[in-house]
Amino acid sequence: MTPDLSLLRVFHAVMEERNVTAAAERLGQSQSTVSAALSRLREALGDELFLRARYGVEPTERALEIAPDIAAGLERLEQAFRAAEPFDPARTTRRFRLLLGPYVEVALLPELAAALAERAPRAALEIAPLGPDLDSRSLAGRAFDLAIGRFHNRTDDLVVSQLFEDGFRCLVAPQALPEGASLDRALFERLPHVVVAPPGKWHSGLHKRMEDTGLRRNTAVVVSHFLSAPPAVARLGGIATVPTRVAAMTAAPFGLHDLPVPVELGTFPSQVAWHPRLRRDAGHRWLRGLIGEIVAGFTSGG
Repeated sequence: MTPDLSLLRVFHAVMEERNVTAAAERLGQSQSTVSAALSRLREALGDELFLRARYGVEPTERALEIAPDIAAGLERLEQAFRAAEPFDPARTTRRFRLLLGPYVEVALLPELAAALAERAPRAALEIAPLGPDLDSRSLAGRAFDLAIGRFHNRTDDLVVSQLFEDGFRCLVAPQALPEGASLDRALFERLPHVVVAPPGKWHSGLHKRMEDTGLRRNTAVVVSHFLSAPPAVARLGGIATVPTRVAAMTAAPFGLHDLPVPVELGTFPSQVAWHPRLRRDAGHRWLRGLIGEIVAGFTSGG
């Protein structure tokens, strides 16, 4: 088979999206055009490639086998064209794809989206959730530009560096705090607590810190996302321990107090990871620089 780049792009999009309709939208093509391209690929390669599944399609073993080489080949072509042209954020139509942990999505995304809209108005931004473990293949094959979160199991084939740190604060419902009272340890341990337990090790890390200090939580509700905690605290008349930036963003809108934790719990890092083959990608360098500017504002109190 003589490679047809349009067919390979269709294959790559379907492989990543696992859905023909979503792949068509991503490519700016009709669903029938994508289906026709898949038919040509199936005939040429003598394999079904993608089988119908409940919510889309699932790749066959043959598709999984050839996917890394196709992704790498397409990336090399993209890099060759990018290297030949200077990157102009004001004119680029590039779609930046990021893997973000649940905390980083709350803390960073609003600022990043606003900055992109101002400096690269024709660019697109796509966010996907970062699971408990970072699969380096997602970045090696350029399925995503970079990932930001907590990486406990680093791999040698990625560049990983610390981006910023955050501490902890308490969101407290007004009715839970007697007039003139402060949030001391006894009150903290007595109030009904909304515990945030997102995917990954953020929750287990906070739990370990509390164990080390002997601080206890009277758990009433467990939620999976930071933005679920503030309304739950307000309705419950309770308390939640969350990252400082989350508390600052959500306390006022939900009429909650933003108060110090009665015991020092220290800070936790957020890290950025990306593949070294993107080192010379001007657009990727620009994106990393933009993110660096934003988090510099975090550390300076901005």
